[in-house]
Amino acid sequence: MRIEETNVRKRNTEKNPSCIYCKSTRVIKHGKTITGNRRFRCLNCGKTWVLEKNEPVRPDLADITEAYLNGRTYRDLVSIYHSSPLRINQKIREFLEGCPHWEDYLDATVRHHEPRLINLVGRTFSCSTSGSSNNTMFLAMAVDGLSTVVLGYEIAKSENKNVWLYLLDRLNCRGLICPSFMSNGSRNIEEAVKTIYPYANVRINYHRAYRDKEITCCIYRLPINNKLLNDAVKIYNSLENKNLNKYLKEHSNKNFNEILFLSQEEFIKRVKERLENKQKTRVEGLSSTFQARFEKFHMLKDDPEPIINGWIAKTMLQRLNTGFSRLSLYMQVPAITTFKNFSCGNIPKALDLNLDSPLLKSFIIEIASRGLQLPIIFNKCEMKLDKCSLF
Repeated sequence: MRIEETNVRKRNTEKNPSCIYCKSTRVIKHGKTITGNRRFRCLNCGKTWVLEKNEPVRPDLADITEAYLNGRTYRDLVSIYHSSPLRINQKIREFLEGCPHWEDYLDATVRHHEPRLINLVGRTFSCSTSGSSNNTMFLAMAVDGLSTVVLGYEIAKSENKNVWLYLLDRLNCRGLICPSFMSNGSRNIEEAVKTIYPYANVRINYHRAYRDKEITCCIYRLPINNKLLNDAVKIYNSLENKNLNKYLKEHSNKNFNEILFLSQEEFIKRVKERLENKQKTRVEGLSSTFQARFEKFHMLKDDPEPIINGWIAKTMLQRLNTGFSRLSLYMQVPAITTFKNFSCGNIPKALDLNLDSPLLKSFIIEIASRGLQLPIIFNKCEMKLDKCSLF
């Protein structure tokens, strides 16, 4: 007893608080709570309490949701959000259900859609749903050929003609007019395009592969040449969207053509990089990334639409290695935004870049190299040396 009293007096010299229940000074420290708060115990009445409660600082729910969409699991997020996996699941789904629909956000950001080529791609993904013997569903996407921005999507239990009809009809109602569509040769897609867009061309992936061979042939024979530059300028001028020209007029005294011809080596280098990594830089890379991620989602046992909508938005707004997002390339304006801004409905803001900015040059080179690879023009040389237009 004497030893205990001695310890109490010693601890009281360290300014331990009095008991909040019986006002006794016979108080000792009693460990810490899970959040790091100091706990005390009264030797007189035996009760314990926490003097000051410091609530854990939880990160923004938008950041947690984006981390989940990027591949983090609920168990990974427990140590960050300080809650149970079930609670995190519930909070993320509630957050995604409150986000804008990607198509509505895109329409609010870009008033006039004028794509030159639209890729129609579909992916089957695992999802627990009634009416499916193998627990799968199908996602149909309309993707801009230049920027790989998802212009619209449709979710169904399986792939069929009606899925593509619903998707294309909604694009048409939103005012998207496109002269060319590209697919893997699916009959369902071809019939749907002819029904909704009877005057549009329907191309297959072979045309894109042929265009790649033409560009590779030109680079192999003469790495730095005006032909590829002229083709890139010609394709850019054929695009209805001239936002970049307006931007350059306001921020510099040079136009798209002048800046591109002053950056020939960087342009050819970027074209080579895209040819070498075409499975990642094109629409196939987008659809493969979707399938790889959605095979590991656990919230798809319920309605998958909010998860798919959130993933598409996150992917479209995420910066690429060139410094800009797919949405910025589709707008043809150097702009920046975040997933959090999307969740609040805030549209991207244009950056104030001058002519000396390396970001502006990178932006122009990226649009030019992507445009060059669009299979909308073909050379008459047939990749034969005696007909080559380079010599």
